Amino acid sequence: MKISSQTEDKFSIIKFDVDQILGYEAQEFQDLVLNSLGQNVNCIIVDLSAVKFISSWGIGMLIHGLATTRNRGADFKLAGLAENVMQVFQKVKIDTVLSIYKNVDLAKS
Repeated sequence: MKISSQTEDKFSIIKFDVDQILGYEAQEFQDLVLNSLGQNVNCIIVDLSAVKFISSWGIGMLIHGLATTRNRGADFKLAGLAENVMQVFQKVKIDTVLSIYKNVDLAKS
């Protein structure tokens, strides 16, 4: 499995266990987001600490997750971005739309 999920209190943590997100994981990711929201969590945290590369499709997948989560009244946060992934987000100004944290623990606070 490329993506894992665990629920802790009011948080659902979705972790990518791959070094590249190319967008092929979109259905699995969306299913985990919807499943988490069905468990009435207040916040979805996406742990990208293993990810070293993300394609435009991967970014689109995250934006779709953001929209789905916000439309259902929950927060959507990213955690653990590698420096080069963060630079890509900054270049396309997506860092102004997403809530980004250094790690999962900071995203919980």
